[in-house]
Amino acid sequence: MMMTKGTIRTRLLEKRNSLSNLEIYKKSSVIQKQVVNSSKFKLSNVIAAYFPTGSEVRTQHLMCVALKNHKVLALPRIERDEIVFCQVSTTDIKEDKLIPGKFGIKEPAQSSEILENIDLLIVPGLAFDRNGYRLGYGKGYYDRFIAKRKSFFSIGLAFEFQLLNNNDLPYCDFDQKIDAVTTEKRTLIF
Repeated sequence: MMMTKGTIRTRLLEKRNSLSNLEIYKKSSVIQKQVVNSSKFKLSNVIAAYFPTGSEVRTQHLMCVALKNHKVLALPRIERDEIVFCQVSTTDIKEDKLIPGKFGIKEPAQSSEILENIDLLIVPGLAFDRNGYRLGYGKGYYDRFIAKRKSFFSIGLAFEFQLLNNNDLPYCDFDQKIDAVTTEKRTLIF
């Protein structure tokens, strides 16, 4: 019997929250190194990432490498019921000039420039399947964003246990596929 999205969210969030800070750091480090060493990352000029919250895969190393290599880095900001990606600088990250947004997640300030053209989109999630579907927190921000702009390559970041079998993750017409997922053990391209 297939589990509901709510059950999967609860189960995987509990499992992810049970990881120690050291486990999150070590696994995230491996995941980020795989991404920054990928050809997609190296060939992208504009990279949109996310600022991790709670037990999400960390992205700080990935963001620092992007900025150090003179790439344009964007982070999400919620405006009304949409997600937009705004350019951030090394100063924004290092001096913690990001501000808590709608859900308490750090976001670029209102004065930050919104970027329309993204080459590589780094996506958080609670679960991913081997067909490219992801399960987020249920608000649909990333699905709506991906549906409107499919000119970029999207990579989900997850711990290996968040990667489910194809038939274990329910999805509907609204759900959008991503192009790849990277865990501490592998990268799958769909």
